Amino acid sequence: MLPRSEIARAAGIMMNPVAIVWTDTKPENALAFKPGVWGCVMWLFAKVAKEGKTAVFSRDTTTCAGGAMGLGFGRPLERHAARSEEGFCSFLSNGIGGAANRKAYDAIIAQAPDERHRTMLTEGERFLKNPGTVRNFLLNLPIYDAKDRYIVMKPVHDVGDGEEVKSVVFVANADQIAALSILANYGTGNIRDGIVVTAGASGCQAMGVCTYAEGESRSPRAVIGLTDLSARRAVRPTLGKNILTFSVPFAVYREMEKNVPGSFLELDLWKELRDSG
Repeated sequence: MLPRSEIARAAGIMMNPVAIVWTDTKPENALAFKPGVWGCVMWLFAKVAKEGKTAVFSRDTTTCAGGAMGLGFGRPLERHAARSEEGFCSFLSNGIGGAANRKAYDAIIAQAPDERHRTMLTEGERFLKNPGTVRNFLLNLPIYDAKDRYIVMKPVHDVGDGEEVKSVVFVANADQIAALSILANYGTGNIRDGIVVTAGASGCQAMGVCTYAEGESRSPRAVIGLTDLSARRAVRPTLGKNILTFSVPFAVYREMEKNVPGSFLELDLWKELRDSG
């Protein structure tokens, strides 16, 4: 097992740093959604971060299309309430107002399972200006199609030897985000290029595919997420209000862990901020 995070200890982060692991082994007694039952990935992430649970996801149980995209189960937009990429582009933007084929989109709305979905499809989420902007968003969103059967979230100190960790995610307040940002750049000096804010990406996309892609780059960056308003609503009952996620590829996490000794995290300036409440 990995040791408990020195970063979390020194930064005063009370939530468990969460490891996202790809594996062919399904963990026993893990939290999971039932096949065919819709659930938000962020609900289970919050349980792992707050309560130290383990959660497991598969293609069959990740029924949220955005969640499947975020974790790395391809791009199954046919599962979305909007039925297709074209419909999704209208849904994420201005709904019926931007639909290229209004008659076809009206038919999708008519098939919605309930009034809440009908309203969402009609109005759109309006997170992006129009369907063309959503298409550009999809072009920029990394695509992964996991070679493994399961994607697991667990506290980082529960990671076993040889497990394939794709991302490590911290849940942090503003002071802690500041400290994590400094620590991520501590050994590089990449003041402007060391952090990326994933505005527009869903909560699971930020910590999932966006962070996976950073792990494959020449200069991997940390990813600030939970800028997704729907995800913030989903996790607020469990994680509280004034938090964001800060996720890093596993290699960056290990480097940050090594850099805690001798860093600003040992000095009074940080300790005063950390302990001031």
